[in-house]
Amino acid sequence: MSSSTESLQGIDLSKTFAPIYWGFVVSLLLGGITIVQSYIYFLAARRDQPREWVTALCMLLLDLTSSGLVAQSVYYYLIPNFGSLLPLDSVTSELSTECLISTIITFISQMYFVYQLYIVQRLGTRRWGVLGSISGCALMACAGGIACVTSMYIFRHGVLSNRSKMFAIFFGVAKGFGTLTDILATIAMCLYLTSSRTGIAEMNTLVNRVITFVIHRGVLVTLIQALLLVTFYAAPDNLYWFAFHVNVTKLYANTFFAMLNGRQHFKDRRQPHLSNRVPYFTMESTHTYQKNGFGNGDYDSGTIAPQEDQNIASPKSTAITKTVTVEIADI
Repeated sequence: MSSSTESLQGIDLSKTFAPIYWGFVVSLLLGGITIVQSYIYFLAARRDQPREWVTALCMLLLDLTSSGLVAQSVYYYLIPNFGSLLPLDSVTSELSTECLISTIITFISQMYFVYQLYIVQRLGTRRWGVLGSISGCALMACAGGIACVTSMYIFRHGVLSNRSKMFAIFFGVAKGFGTLTDILATIAMCLYLTSSRTGIAEMNTLVNRVITFVIHRGVLVTLIQALLLVTFYAAPDNLYWFAFHVNVTKLYANTFFAMLNGRQHFKDRRQPHLSNRVPYFTMESTHTYQKNGFGNGDYDSGTIAPQEDQNIASPKSTAITKTVTVEIADI
């Protein structure tokens, strides 16, 4: 009698399937945000060059395809084989393909950030060293991701359970270099923007807003990559890492469209007389000083009251115009 009651109650598989289910639910929410962001972007995409909106379209289609592949895999594990853990012994081909799409989306998003650094002229002699380091890490992450997908097709029974050593190594290479790429890119952009601060209050406010945006983006994608790595190696007998994996693609797609849409947001905050050049804008601020010949020292005539004594001959004054030019990356 007791055994029949236990069979009616079923087996608690929440520890195994909860990360798969809730990770998929969160990915659907993030996917909806991506659709809204892409809709906002394509409304104004006519002002961009064809390569930009084609890249954005590819990013959207890849993200939607990723959602469909994850949905099919979740359906396979939870519906036709309900109550059984045997399907987890092998990974579906749809899930392996989704990992490849995730690698591509991550690479596109990271290289777009590298492109933003490329158009920054003020990196100077360190420019190519910075770009080379970040691009090299991004390429290593992409190569590791492709190798990881290859191992998933070869060792189908060593992914979700009884993890194969080859899969674990390539997974660590892909996610480790992906995390390093995001950290380096964020630091490089923040250093450049910090050096772009001037004595102009409006300009400093805009720079601070861009820095905040870059930091938020970097922290978000770096955090999920780090959590994915930690859960993957710290809990090898559980699928906690899967919940983070299916959302990596969504976050990179979200931050990609956020960078595209953020350009117009920052343009709207500029002063009316500022240039709207793409990929960066130039602000010119002109200050006029009076050079006065009292001894060897010069001073700003705007800060010293004029002399009232008529017996003192007025020194010759020369107007000096100083133009400050500031370039800020249009991310």
